[in-house]
Amino acid sequence: MEQLAGKTAVITGGASGIGLAMAHRFGAEGMNLMLADIEVAPLAAAVEALRANGYEVDSFEFDVRELDQVKALEAGTRERFGNIHVLCNNAGVGAGGQVAGLDDIERWRWTIDINLWGVIYGCKTFLPGMIAQGEPAHIVNTASMAGHLANAFMGAYNVSKYGVVALSETLSREMQVAGNNVGVSVLCPAFVQTGIADSGRNLPAELHEEPTEEGEAMKQIMDALVAGGIETEVVADAVCDAVINDDFWILTHDDIKPAITSRANDIISNVNPVPYMGG
Repeated sequence: MEQLAGKTAVITGGASGIGLAMAHRFGAEGMNLMLADIEVAPLAAAVEALRANGYEVDSFEFDVRELDQVKALEAGTRERFGNIHVLCNNAGVGAGGQVAGLDDIERWRWTIDINLWGVIYGCKTFLPGMIAQGEPAHIVNTASMAGHLANAFMGAYNVSKYGVVALSETLSREMQVAGNNVGVSVLCPAFVQTGIADSGRNLPAELHEEPTEEGEAMKQIMDALVAGGIETEVVADAVCDAVINDDFWILTHDDIKPAITSRANDIISNVNPVPYMGG
């Protein structure tokens, strides 16, 4: 998609973090913006900030876990702006979970529903219209380096992000085989300065638990790693470049790439996994 000005972008998880940075970047390119998020106050603040910059923007409060609400987002965007040219399936949470852990199945379900099913719902809902309109279009699915490197104690997150990578590769190949007008990218950052370590703020009330000493220690580690991550604007620039250049892989952390190569070599050499302590 060489020309973005005047086109429309939909961004889930658009009220903060990477999603909001994407909105600012696409807005600077002259795109119409539809931001979707479950957090009402941050969403309103994001829209106000974007409008202050002169961008054409609207918002949609929704829960990415609910297919009917994703369908309503698509319909509402078309009613507001017409054709949809860029979809960023970006909403996500950072919850982990040990495979051997007890009594956390519903937290696993919550994580996978948002991180993976939210992306599936987005693709399934928006693709038919994006294909039918016949104009160049692009889908960006937010995965993670956890979609390539499955570290310990992050089971639900790893499963969801590996799923997003697999979904995106499948979709890219399907679009090429069909000769369709929709490009695909998968975003795989390591640590970025976002609020992902505080994903628990959006937990349903029935899933809230008293913090444990181990959980607090893990959160402190995550807070430090996230604080040392790259800025969201760097990620947004990489996403915009990928959409313009029709690049599939968006790998924002060059220092992590050798670990992906090492994993691939381990697979073909039949080397057992060991704990990975990087980003």
